[in-house]
Amino acid sequence: MLARSSSWINSISEEIDQKGPTVFTAARLARQDCLLAHRSALFFTPTKNIPQEWVDSGPLDISIPIVSPDYTDFFEIPSYRTPRFWVDLIQRQTAKLRWKPFVPARVDIIRYDYFQIRWDHLSWGTKALVDALKVRTTGRRDGRYLYYFGAILDDGPGFIQVHYDQRKVGHPKSARMRIKVTALVGSVDA
Repeated sequence: MLARSSSWINSISEEIDQKGPTVFTAARLARQDCLLAHRSALFFTPTKNIPQEWVDSGPLDISIPIVSPDYTDFFEIPSYRTPRFWVDLIQRQTAKLRWKPFVPARVDIIRYDYFQIRWDHLSWGTKALVDALKVRTTGRRDGRYLYYFGAILDDGPGFIQVHYDQRKVGHPKSARMRIKVTALVGSVDA
């Protein structure tokens, strides 16, 4: 059974706070109790350093308790624009830190909400969510890689097909998003 409490003292979270961006070694991560509790410290650490019990593979099918934003929400609530926010939600739903990518991948995003939004708003409102599914990104000014959840290799042409759907629910408290990641027909796990 996993430890369900973890000290911040002498943890990788404390190291990030004191040293800034850090690439943790596999040996250091093996010594960290309750690694899931310190997941936010791992954005600079490649998947190869993550203990294998925290990395999964195969089809991904999860629901998260938040829907993609509409136009005003996207600009007024900055969290929606941040892949790290979506990585956290995905990690909580899977209880895994990383996933082995499908190449190429099919991503289905189904938005369940009390109301529907414009399709173009749905597409760019999920950009940070799709980014969160990537293995890594190079979008930092300092050139450092950020490592995300990893269910897809990249979101560029030839790597991914995204399919969207929207469904209405009877009450706003039932809002959620279902995210499915599978191999495209004829592809294999990377």
